[in-house]
Amino acid sequence: MRVNLPAIGQAYKHPDLALSAQVTKNWYPEINLETSVVVSLQPFPGATLFSSGNGTDRGMTEWNSMVYKVTANTLYKIDSAGVQSSVGAINGVKRCTFPASTEFLVIVTSGFVYKYDGAALTEITDSDLESPDYGAYLNQQWIYQGKGARFAVSDAGQPDQINGLNYAAAESEGDDLVRPYVFNQVLYLFGERNIESWYNSGVGNPPFDRIQGGIVQKGLSAADSVSSNDKFIYFLGSDRVVYRLAGAQATSITTIPIAAAFQAYADVSDAVGFCYKFSGQDFYQIQIGGDAWVFNESAGGWFQVTVDTNEAPHPATSYLYAYGKNLIAVAGDVLELSTAARTFNNRPIVRERISGLISGDLLGARFIGQRLFMSRMEIIIKGVPPLGDAPQIMLSWSDDAGYTWSNERIITCGKLGNYTFKAVAHQLGSFYDRVIKIRLSDDSNYSLHRVSGDIDAGN
Repeated sequence: MRVNLPAIGQAYKHPDLALSAQVTKNWYPEINLETSVVVSLQPFPGATLFSSGNGTDRGMTEWNSMVYKVTANTLYKIDSAGVQSSVGAINGVKRCTFPASTEFLVIVTSGFVYKYDGAALTEITDSDLESPDYGAYLNQQWIYQGKGARFAVSDAGQPDQINGLNYAAAESEGDDLVRPYVFNQVLYLFGERNIESWYNSGVGNPPFDRIQGGIVQKGLSAADSVSSNDKFIYFLGSDRVVYRLAGAQATSITTIPIAAAFQAYADVSDAVGFCYKFSGQDFYQIQIGGDAWVFNESAGGWFQVTVDTNEAPHPATSYLYAYGKNLIAVAGDVLELSTAARTFNNRPIVRERISGLISGDLLGARFIGQRLFMSRMEIIIKGVPPLGDAPQIMLSWSDDAGYTWSNERIITCGKLGNYTFKAVAHQLGSFYDRVIKIRLSDDSNYSLHRVSGDIDAGN
């Protein structure tokens, strides 16, 4: 009996492997927009070098049509050709935020605040500043994190003028303010136990007031995990669950297995998150616990991204769309994400999918618990092979839910049509429950479309 096997889907590796051992690496689930069904796994883009540098990445931004990046203790300007030039020194070691107007680019980090007007970079030393680590900008005013639950608001148009009377506090829970963040003309005050939303009322000191009913009972565990696109704010909550926030509604997007993985990390306070868009779809990527996880907003599914044959975590720590390019920071370098790139800056990309459980359920209720015999498997991929070579698929399987694996088979694909290839494997033995692992490491961007098997039930 020919059946479709559960090989197209998101990462869903449960701590109890018998429930689910699904892994998706360097592929992202793509849905049919009419049916909302995942129909294929598309290749996560590779990357090419755009600009070279040395040192730890502390964030980058675009200001007045130019890219700026803090690497180690220096602010660099990067032009459209990728040439970096030093602007000046930035103290501290933490990541930077870049609240800006058209007149001033402000850098807030590690208790230091700087302003840059396009000519001079100077430190802001107003005595009323309370050594902020994070800042935001709304309606010609800069908002700075203060001590405890406090935040300060600058004079209009003047990032270096802070009146001691222009302080307020997020006090609904009495917890410390972790980070101020502006989204859709609302100031969100992310605390350790809750989030308050404020609006610019234009009256009082400071001219901000709390929105009634605008308190979210979720705290923030990693200040640098906060990022947004045009629809949502994403962040890692104090319970180690990733949420997306719209208005005063925070919704978990973390499946039970992903949440279990996040709970197992020793420390998540240094997690870094960023939103980006490519191929018309929105993604949120979080570097956490030494791994890189990505959420596909359209498909509602998670996957992992890695580089090299040893599948090291994807090393991007910042994202920026500028000069018509999807730019990511890797230490001092800036790379361009591209669906046309076959490698990650000349490092190979291994694409891997471990399927859902294959058992008698696929044949019908009366076959549950029966031994199955698989005589043939067929794998359909699409893409352009390098130098005209036929792609090769590495296939293995596990009959104990992913604890141990068979030897890997190398299967050379045959051409079905334009950019469509089929790999066929025979004599795959018998089992009660099985998961299959499909891996591709050719320097090409193959998508995975269908996996089917000839399966019969026996005694």
